[in-house]
Amino acid sequence: RAGHLGADVSDPYIILGVAHDADNGEVHRAWRTLTKENHPDKLIADGMPQDFIDVATAKMATINDAWSKIQKQRGLT
Repeated sequence: RAGHLGADVSDPYIILGVAHDADNGEVHRAWRTLTKENHPDKLIADGMPQDFIDVATAKMATINDAWSKIQKQRGLT
C-alpha cells in the first residue's frame, strides 16, 4: 500500500515497510533498497519522463525522513 497509495507519514516503519521490532540492520537494508529503487538520478539515467522523476523526488523525501526519524528514535545518529 505504502509504495502505491502513499504511506501513513506519521509512522516511519510503515513507510520503510518494516516491523517496529526489526533490528537496526533490517531497517537500514530496507531504507537502502527503497533508496535504490526510487532515486531520481536512477530514473533520469533510465530515460524516464519528468513526471516520474517528480514523483520519485517526493518519495525520496518521505523515505529519507522516515529513516531520519528511526535513527533519532534508536539513537543511531
